[in-house]
Amino acid sequence: MKTELNGQIALVTGAGQGIGRAIALALAAHGATVAVNDVKPEKTDKVVAKIVASGGKAVSACADVSQRDDVERMVGGIVKPFGRLDILVNGARVEPPRPVGMSAEDWWDRVLDVDLKGAWLCSMAALEPMKRQQFGRIINISSIQAFAGNGEEEWIAYSCAKAGMGGLTRSLAQAGLKLGITANAIAPDYIETEVMEARWGREKMKEYAAGVPIGRAGRPDEVAETVLFLVKSGFITGETIFLTGGRFVIGNR
Repeated sequence: MKTELNGQIALVTGAGQGIGRAIALALAAHGATVAVNDVKPEKTDKVVAKIVASGGKAVSACADVSQRDDVERMVGGIVKPFGRLDILVNGARVEPPRPVGMSAEDWWDRVLDVDLKGAWLCSMAALEPMKRQQFGRIINISSIQAFAGNGEEEWIAYSCAKAGMGGLTRSLAQAGLKLGITANAIAPDYIETEVMEARWGREKMKEYAAGVPIGRAGRPDEVAETVLFLVKSGFITGETIFLTGGRFVIGNR
């Protein structure tokens, strides 16, 4: 257990599984007290238990980030007992496949509500305590899809939502200038998680991994390491860090 983040309070949305869980575990391993968010309490409880069993500190923070009342209750429930909120990682997301029976328009609304509006609601709520304490780190988990796009109908909403995170990140960075608050985004390429395995199976995952220029998929802990880097930096703000395995290398084929 490392201690450089001792005393800092972190909220990680979408932390019940996959990348979000890896980020929550990493922040706790470095000393932060982590509020673990998901809409399903059984997921947050498992992550909290894992952190506590490892000697870390964590609390469950169940909420639907697309709902203002839920977000305000969640953030208030963190700030009231701890007195502060230092780190916000916006990782909650909805992505394909679209549920059976849901219209394309309803799907668009749901993805934008969770992936983009949710990040905005959480960020605006977190800015208040961060401004009072004159310190804060906001990190938005974007995607390579924000820049590459995806022509498949079900993915268009996701690409648009993640692209919107770029404008949100830069706007939050401007709001935090001179206040000790930084805002940055991370845009991962294909990251293998248990969610992907349940959705596609190992053979399909191998195909996707082979399509990454570096020759393998990314890992959730590699995203978490980038979050830690940004948390510790006070001079990087308004930027997007790409974890793409060489996707944008000039001359890549």
